[in-house]
Amino acid sequence: MKDILEIVALNWFFLTISLIGSITACIMIAYGTSWRHSELRTGRVRRRQGLVVLLGTAAFSIDHIVAPLSLNLEINSDYYAIHLIFTVIGCFTATWLAIRYAVVSANSPSRFFVTGIIVSSTILLFDYANVIFLFRDLAVWNPDLVAMTTALTFCTGFAVIRLLTLSNRNREHGLHSRWTVWGIILCGLGLYSIPLLCILSVLPLDLYTQSGEIGANRAFLHPYIYTLFIICLLVAIPDNFVHVREKLQRKKMIEREQHYISLYEHNPDSVLEFDSEGIVTGMNTRAEGVMKKLGKKVMGVRFSEIFSAEQQRIVNEHMKLVLSGKTGTTEVDLQGPDGYTESYALTSLPIWVGHHIVGAYSIAKNITKRKRDQETIRHLAYHDELTGLANRRSFEVTLERYTNYGSSKPIPFTLLFVDLDRFKRLNDFFGHAFGDLVIKYAGRLIKESIPADAFLARMGGDEFTVILPSVHESDDIKKWAGLIVERFNEPFDIGKHTAKLSASVGIARYPEDGLVGELLTKHADAAMYVAKQNGSAQYRFYDADSDRNSQEEIRLEQELEDAVEQNQLRLLYQPKFDIRSGETIGYEALVRWHHPVLGEIPPLRFIPLAEKNGMIVPIEQWVLRTACLQAKSWQSEGHPPLPIAVNISQVHLMKPDIYETILQTLSETNFDPTLLELEITESAMMHNEEHVIEILDKLKAAGISVSMDDFGTGYSSLSYLHSLPITCLKIDRSFIRKITTDKDSKAIAEMIISMAKQLELTIIAEGVETLEQVALLEELQCYNVQGFYYSRPLSPEQIHYKNSITAS
Repeated sequence: MKDILEIVALNWFFLTISLIGSITACIMIAYGTSWRHSELRTGRVRRRQGLVVLLGTAAFSIDHIVAPLSLNLEINSDYYAIHLIFTVIGCFTATWLAIRYAVVSANSPSRFFVTGIIVSSTILLFDYANVIFLFRDLAVWNPDLVAMTTALTFCTGFAVIRLLTLSNRNREHGLHSRWTVWGIILCGLGLYSIPLLCILSVLPLDLYTQSGEIGANRAFLHPYIYTLFIICLLVAIPDNFVHVREKLQRKKMIEREQHYISLYEHNPDSVLEFDSEGIVTGMNTRAEGVMKKLGKKVMGVRFSEIFSAEQQRIVNEHMKLVLSGKTGTTEVDLQGPDGYTESYALTSLPIWVGHHIVGAYSIAKNITKRKRDQETIRHLAYHDELTGLANRRSFEVTLERYTNYGSSKPIPFTLLFVDLDRFKRLNDFFGHAFGDLVIKYAGRLIKESIPADAFLARMGGDEFTVILPSVHESDDIKKWAGLIVERFNEPFDIGKHTAKLSASVGIARYPEDGLVGELLTKHADAAMYVAKQNGSAQYRFYDADSDRNSQEEIRLEQELEDAVEQNQLRLLYQPKFDIRSGETIGYEALVRWHHPVLGEIPPLRFIPLAEKNGMIVPIEQWVLRTACLQAKSWQSEGHPPLPIAVNISQVHLMKPDIYETILQTLSETNFDPTLLELEITESAMMHNEEHVIEILDKLKAAGISVSMDDFGTGYSSLSYLHSLPITCLKIDRSFIRKITTDKDSKAIAEMIISMAKQLELTIIAEGVETLEQVALLEELQCYNVQGFYYSRPLSPEQIHYKNSITAS
């Protein structure tokens, strides 16, 4: 033993440096290339592993360069530089291959075998090349020792790669073993011995013989025995790494099994297990409770057999899909022995073992409440909450279905639009609760009055629509529409009250009155509106000509709002004359509308529209201001000041601030109030008599004259005449037109004139057109007149010219 130590350990310093280099390289490979989640192979990980390859190469190179120096042998220095280069290349190649294998997550046995062969061969190749370079004059190949060295090198290479790889896998999973450090040290010792064995295997045997004991006792085999012992330890230690990982895997498996059990047993939904034939092989407690409640025996039974009819077909198709390897979801209804049905959402997934489907799991979630809630929501979405009838949305969907005939021939049907007359008055008088009861009663009454296949909907408020799919002939339509009208003519009792309503029905036929549902509804509504305008409690068919006129009126009503702003209105002035002198005694301002498209629109057509939509007030305010400004303009031109009359409608007269706005206009235009005359109609007195008298008193006190226009056509003229603060009466043109041919008209005119004289009122006759009318009025002592006989309404320019001629 002493002799072998003299040979192999001549220089302990170099020996120690070599050993430290080998162990350092192994530590770098083990700890430098792997840490938790390094399998992600990010850029940072790759850079770190590249640095480890370089440092490991340097450490192994120190081992293989210094190891030969520790022997008491002469070195050939001629090839020492080549020895250094070969050593670095070999160490780099072996280190790179080892690390590349260690950091790959999935390695097969063949890959392990090939890597071990390449790494071990690389080490042998470069170590024996270095032996040739350093000891070429001394080396003698001993086949037995070379074979043993080769075998031990391969064993060491395989053992080191296996140990470092298993250690790497454990570290990636956060696992640690107390044998890891010892394993790394043994790797260093094993790799440290390889270059020494390569050198010892080529020393001449007589060198051993000269040492005496070495040759006799074969002490040169001790390094080989030492290396074999290291290899045995290297093979044994990784078993501990595997044990640690198996322990972790068993722990994870137990946890996963517990998770599965919790998911299976404590799932709030029913969980069932099936085999590959769809037979139930297991279920959780929740499923057992559900099946017991529904009286179903399922264990060992094909799952689809607990369902019936159509549901069984659905389940069979669902199971067929799942057992073919796909995840599936479906909804099924399960009926209990008492007839109660529950709905379930069934989500199933196949169970794979290897590459074969051995069964399936199904999670059955009770969705009975959800489905009923959805049905309730759907019902509310398409039904009226008060009456339970279909609502507007449902009506529109249904009507769309009836009118959407596609490429086929349209199928005729009839649409009725029903509106309750006088409902608002009942609702306001008795309250909304009573009104709701009336609406419900009306819905029932209409339903009882229409065919069984008719569709009834409440559109909102007191409006209903009826689709009669099998009715199109006029006689049949009249029958059903008339029945609805007739039923509503009868009084009915609701609670403690007896009420009476009537119904107006509009009728539109498909396809004559419209091919689109929206248009058909519009036409039925228009027909219903005509029925209401003509006395209510009746039905009317849609009439295109009448509706066209109504649409024109609506369009004019909308365009009238822009007429003032766009200067489409203008004023004409009709003179008033004294028949005795033939002189002008005043003017009446008359508004005209010059439409940019329709041309001149008569006042009798647009004034009622203006009164209807409230535009009459701004129009009359414009007339008053324009007339005052025009009169001031004539005065400034030197013409004598004459009174000017402006018409005030009933709508305007009812405005609380009419007095203030008139005075404000007079103030702004600086017009003399005594030259202003306001003309009102008798019908104005039929609404709020006290308000009218109060306003007229204020106007009279301000110096403004008030005359009553169209006198003799009202209903209460005589009863209010004595109390009204008016200064003039205007006899309506209807009497003047027939005054010379009709004795009744003459008598009425004579009576009005006589009454005006008794009340000390001025009297003016309107619509004078003939000389005979002038002569008779003069005979009756009515001297103030207005009409075409004397002058048509004139523009401001015409009056200016006329005044200029008169003045000259």
